[in-house]
Amino acid sequence: MVEPEELMDPALRRVDELLDDPAFGDEVLAVLRRRHPQSARRGRPGTPAEVVLRMLVLKHLRRWSYDELEWEVTGNVVYRRFCRIDAEKVPDAKTMVRYGQLLDGAVLRTLFDRVVGIAVERKVTRGQRMRVDTTVVEAPMRYPTDSGLCQDVVRVLGREMRRLGEAGVRLPFVLRDAGRSVARRLREIDQALRLRGDRAREAIKKPYRRLIRVAGRFVRQARKAIAAAGRSRSTKIAGALPLEKLRSYLPRAEQIVRQTRARIVHGITDSAGKLLSIFEPYAQILRRGKLRKPTEFGTVVKVQEAEGGIVTDITPVATKCDATLLVSSVERHVAVFKRAPRMVATDRGFWSGKGERRIKELGVEQPAVPRQGYRSPARVAHERQRWFRRGRKWRQGGEACISRLKNRFGMARSRYRGEDGMARTAFWAGIAGNLLTLAARGA
Repeated sequence: MVEPEELMDPALRRVDELLDDPAFGDEVLAVLRRRHPQSARRGRPGTPAEVVLRMLVLKHLRRWSYDELEWEVTGNVVYRRFCRIDAEKVPDAKTMVRYGQLLDGAVLRTLFDRVVGIAVERKVTRGQRMRVDTTVVEAPMRYPTDSGLCQDVVRVLGREMRRLGEAGVRLPFVLRDAGRSVARRLREIDQALRLRGDRAREAIKKPYRRLIRVAGRFVRQARKAIAAAGRSRSTKIAGALPLEKLRSYLPRAEQIVRQTRARIVHGITDSAGKLLSIFEPYAQILRRGKLRKPTEFGTVVKVQEAEGGIVTDITPVATKCDATLLVSSVERHVAVFKRAPRMVATDRGFWSGKGERRIKELGVEQPAVPRQGYRSPARVAHERQRWFRRGRKWRQGGEACISRLKNRFGMARSRYRGEDGMARTAFWAGIAGNLLTLAARGA
């Protein structure tokens, strides 16, 4: 009789052995025990921590959705053995969604650090060289337009106010469906934009004013609905969630109305606190100089790698200036390997005189960081040295690492909502990538 382990491909078999490390299961078990105040003592038996961890790892190794994960594991004896399910019932997709949300950025950071620790213990990487770069992970949102954002304001606020009314809250106004009115305004804007140039800018003002008027009415009604819900006792159960969502969406809706009015009516294109999505308020406008994608909407993620193909740090960052990340990246490397790298290789965006001096103080012997702007003859000679040119060539391999994380492990665009979801996307890509690297190197 053939055992399921014999049917596993070699990489998955080695990943299976790596996940036997008790530190992984202990961390997930601690999270599951904190799910509710009495989760560790009461309630029906839940899904074992080992099963939760292995199913989520398999999902990101194969880049499946939760529905695909349930389907594939149910019908494959090898995946059942990998997930330690065997003949038991496979957790359904909704259950795995809830478990996936429990493993937030802090927990995944611990799991990621443990994978890096295994790579260091097994000497897959010795930390002699370090390269770091940044990339953009797109937020799960559609292309931002003022008309689309106003449409979202009307749709979302109307939906939550309707749910409050269904929960028993007496709204002090008649809530009307403005869907047809908004759709008509959008068609008028689309037709006006066909004129092009100054004629288009003048033609869109009238339908935009009407659209802003509708969105502003829903914002005022949302304020009244929140006040009415505060005086009602019906929101304690059924209306608690709609009220919470309404309170979180209202400030964003107000900002969207303000920035749309400023741009369309007053011609102010740079509004303070500009929002690109009512659902993803953290998303930024990022221009990275790419021909195929001159403008991206999402978050900057730092990817730091040591020799051996091991990603030692992968973190969403709020800054758009790469130069501020150089010193902290070297300090992170020192924390992982207990010593500074001999060589640090980056692109010219990370250069600053202060940063270069600081990493030399930390112990970096060969900082292959090209200088921005004017270079003196001495600097040109410095950058033409053999070790510097060798470091620049090695840095180019970081582009392949980022491409692998994006295309192989789904880091190109986050599939999870919110800033926590962005961190989950980055950390899971790093965990899955490092596990397969360790497996490929026989660690």
